[in-house]
Amino acid sequence: MKRSSIFSEAWRDITSGTSRTISCLAILAVLAIVVTMFDLNTVVGLQHQARQWVSSGSSIHILAQEQEINPVSCGALTKATGKGANSKRTHPIQSAGALREDEDVTLDAMPSAPLDQWDVTPSMADVLGVRLSKNTSASSGVWISDQLANTLKVRQGDSLPSDQGVVHIAGIFPWPEDGRDQRIAYSIITPTSTSWDEPWDECWASVSPSNPSAKDLINTAWFAYPGGIPSSQIRQANVSQGTSADLNAQYNARSSRFMLALTPLLAFVIALFAIRMRKVEIADDLHMGLPRRGLHAIFALEILAWSVPAVLLCVAASMFAATAMSGRAKAVTFTLVQLPPLIAALLTAQLGIAVGLTSIRSTQLFAFFKNRR
Repeated sequence: MKRSSIFSEAWRDITSGTSRTISCLAILAVLAIVVTMFDLNTVVGLQHQARQWVSSGSSIHILAQEQEINPVSCGALTKATGKGANSKRTHPIQSAGALREDEDVTLDAMPSAPLDQWDVTPSMADVLGVRLSKNTSASSGVWISDQLANTLKVRQGDSLPSDQGVVHIAGIFPWPEDGRDQRIAYSIITPTSTSWDEPWDECWASVSPSNPSAKDLINTAWFAYPGGIPSSQIRQANVSQGTSADLNAQYNARSSRFMLALTPLLAFVIALFAIRMRKVEIADDLHMGLPRRGLHAIFALEILAWSVPAVLLCVAASMFAATAMSGRAKAVTFTLVQLPPLIAALLTAQLGIAVGLTSIRSTQLFAFFKNRR
């Protein structure tokens, strides 16, 4: 068949309703959107768990050994590599910093309630999530928690007189009372430079997602032989959310992941059904001598007329829903997760044509005609 004949015949079938384009488009689009939304809701839920794990401080691991922590080794943990999911090399520790206890500080505003003071390495700002202004460095003053800031009615940039001079508040970090270590909640945190041979008391490291090799890496912040400290010396800043969060395993094992295979399967079934519904017409065309290849080309165009718009509608719905649930920044990532089964649906729809046409022969024309309804 000529190319022009193929396009014109497909166009007539689509515009006349013979190919049932609107019905097939609506069925596939609705079912694909339902399946996609179900999986998207699961993925966004896991993302919310990951954010909650980090924001609760559960991702912070603490290696405590008085006067035995190497602050430089602790700060360098972010460069250490370990095995992640599927045995891939990764950097399991996102941020790390050292901490040690210092003299108490008595503010003029609270003369009867001295505050603990902790020296920290500047890299601790990333562990605690200290909010700093653009023109403020991590070591230009002290840090306090939002709990203490609310109690003192102060903001970032304010100064407070104390028995050790004027204390300038360079940063404030979130530290709610939700089960996490409360030692620094009502304390003055002072960023301090350090040297390689100066011993500190603790090393705090943020590990997200959970990684089995993280504890061994954190143990290397000890001055003595790393294997000398048992892993039980390492504790979490907050255990209210559990002791581990293998969200990557939960993501790969989610039940909704397997439901995504329904979309390509549905596309195949709809395409096969659309072909079988026209078996009398197809058998008659074959009986009249039309080449099977030409018929295949016509039906391929007709199937694309409803499968492509259905997939595009599903992508648009996924993008809109992901934006509403998690914001525009992550919407593209979440939509890309749903894309492979949707692309597969375009291919399985074409496979449905091949199977449907193969099952129809010109010699079946009389039987089809006799049993028609």
